[in-house]
Amino acid sequence: MAGTRCKVKYFVLVNRRVLTLRYTFALMKKNIALVAGGDSGEYVISVNSARIIKGNLDSKKYNVYLILITGRKWVHIDDENVEHPVDKNDFTILLKGKKVFFNCAFITIHGTPGEDGKLQGYFDLMGIPYTTSGLLQSSLTFNKHFCNALVTNWGIQIARSVKYNIDKKPDVAEVLSKVNLPVFVKPNKGGSSLGTTFVKTQEQLLPAIEYCLEHDDEVFIEEYIHGIELTCGAYISKGELVILPVTEIVSKTEANFFDYKAKYTQGAADEITPARVSDEITRIVQETTAFLYRKLELKGICRLDYIYSEGRLYFLEANITPGMSERSIVPQQAEYIGISLAELFSDVLEETLGKK
Repeated sequence: MAGTRCKVKYFVLVNRRVLTLRYTFALMKKNIALVAGGDSGEYVISVNSARIIKGNLDSKKYNVYLILITGRKWVHIDDENVEHPVDKNDFTILLKGKKVFFNCAFITIHGTPGEDGKLQGYFDLMGIPYTTSGLLQSSLTFNKHFCNALVTNWGIQIARSVKYNIDKKPDVAEVLSKVNLPVFVKPNKGGSSLGTTFVKTQEQLLPAIEYCLEHDDEVFIEEYIHGIELTCGAYISKGELVILPVTEIVSKTEANFFDYKAKYTQGAADEITPARVSDEITRIVQETTAFLYRKLELKGICRLDYIYSEGRLYFLEANITPGMSERSIVPQQAEYIGISLAELFSDVLEETLGKK
């Protein structure tokens, strides 16, 4: 009996220690790699987004480390602006002689490699959870041609378009046999509007294609649809899909669309939340956003863009790492319904960490 009591007592003590260790680990601050930069023209926007995200993450719950990526240069920038190399073999950094491992990567790179699936594939190999959609979904939504082909298969309206590779530059007659002017000539793989031209005449078409090919090796030519430009954000919080309010975008630039200048220049566009449309149109946009978020199997904070024209809603594109700077649309939408940035970013992180 004495031996049995001893074993029982030992068992209870060991289990108490295990539970204590688990509880202690649960209370430990999580190490978050805030990954910014990238190789697109939106590098500065990405860094600004990272600054806003870091400033709104709870320092009592998270240790946030800014990781800047540019080409092959991956570094952590500490609070004294000192660079510390990232070991790409295991995605760690060395601080004061100790390796820092990460519980999660908060990706806020706009364009490659954070929006097109490349970083997602790397983190999958490293076994590190991340806050965006997965490799397949990221690469698919980044490619306008393939994304449109899938979306239209689900019954969603899109504008007529055509795609060309760099090794097959089209002539004007060939293009105009497939789409009607005016058109947008844009990089097929890109999300910043850099390289995009609004073309009204035949004479403008080939120069626009040449300009586009400076930014991508594929040209996506899409018919212009006159209508109201609308956009809607979405994310998952505590297992539930949150659909944000709809924003109306009115560009004031000479380009006459939501180009890079309109996106990131103060006063170059009006971003009106909620959009000045009927409740019925708002419902259609939000329901379509919920439908596509689920069908495309998206994760994290996303923003889907549309044009509403003559009673029809046309899908434009999906953004899986939308901007999070002061002027960005998703923060505006969240604020309108009383969701603070701290709550928004924490919800996304906790959702990601909970899936480990």
